[in-house]
Amino acid sequence: MITLLTFALILTSAVVVHELAHYLNARSVGLEVRAFSVGIGPVLARRRWRGTEWRLSLLPLGGYVELPGMAPTVDESGELRHPDEGVAKLPLNQKLWVLIGGVIANYLLGSLLLAGAISLQPAYRAITSQAELPVRGTLVVGVVEGSPAAALGIEAQDLIVAINGVETPSDQEVVAQVQAAESLTLVLERDGARRTVTTPWPPAEGEPLLGVTISTSVAPVGFLEVLPEAAAFGVRVVPQMVTGFVRGIGAAVTGAPNQDVAGPVGMVTMVAEATRIGLAPVLLLAAVINLSLAVFNLLPVPGLDGGRMLLAAVVALRGRPFRPGQEEQIHFIGVMLVMALIVLITFREVGALFAG
Repeated sequence: MITLLTFALILTSAVVVHELAHYLNARSVGLEVRAFSVGIGPVLARRRWRGTEWRLSLLPLGGYVELPGMAPTVDESGELRHPDEGVAKLPLNQKLWVLIGGVIANYLLGSLLLAGAISLQPAYRAITSQAELPVRGTLVVGVVEGSPAAALGIEAQDLIVAINGVETPSDQEVVAQVQAAESLTLVLERDGARRTVTTPWPPAEGEPLLGVTISTSVAPVGFLEVLPEAAAFGVRVVPQMVTGFVRGIGAAVTGAPNQDVAGPVGMVTMVAEATRIGLAPVLLLAAVINLSLAVFNLLPVPGLDGGRMLLAAVVALRGRPFRPGQEEQIHFIGVMLVMALIVLITFREVGALFAG
């Protein structure tokens, strides 16, 4: 249940922030927004405020905004006519501003969440930083009962700040010393106090080498300090994400193994694992989902924000609109293709679960 609630919260917050940005950008150019919904499906509650009907809908899996001028109208004779209000009447620059709002919002939210994850788990800074991270030692995550480490009084959350003269060792350096040394001298830090332990080495045959689970401990970093790095990473990763989407689509169509694109089943699986570990990986996953949503919506695919911006630019270059209803048909085909892709990926994910 916690996994499903976390998944719903991550997905809904990403979509609601996306749609809220469309709303705010539309209002900034003088448009009145017809409706804004948190959730999709049947409307549970509604209230009118500032010219907009605010809705709470049944399924907490997203949201939507209704803008005037996004669809053709029907005249008295039943003929389709171009909309003569709202988005349709905006100049190209304002139309693009309204359409790109969601992409910008997901990028900003993804950057904030990524900075939050790094401030909670400094080791994640390896994702965003291109410089060598300041290692403060190796953290003991767990100790095997009856092991040499337990006999030495080593406890979980002890920090190994030196081993055999190697200062602030990484976990790999600790492993190398444990495997190669003839004796071990460890400097441990606990609650700010340090102590040194020495033991003959290696232990008796059949005993674990040390009996600890360890992880490199990186110096903590503040949220505001790492935020510029997170924002820069969000821009830098765009080509990789686009390439990943293309590979993932190809894998979904051909049936090849896919590590680039996850459907609903894959996302729930990742949320379950992140929730089991703690808050930092949940924030990291939410950041990745928001950045992925931003890049995905920027693709020039009909039905997505990028596709709508592309067609708006085509209309401006042509100097005349498409036939009434033609643009909507193009977007409908794009949406159906995206939905078919999601269904196909989900089908393959379910098949993989049953297969193994």
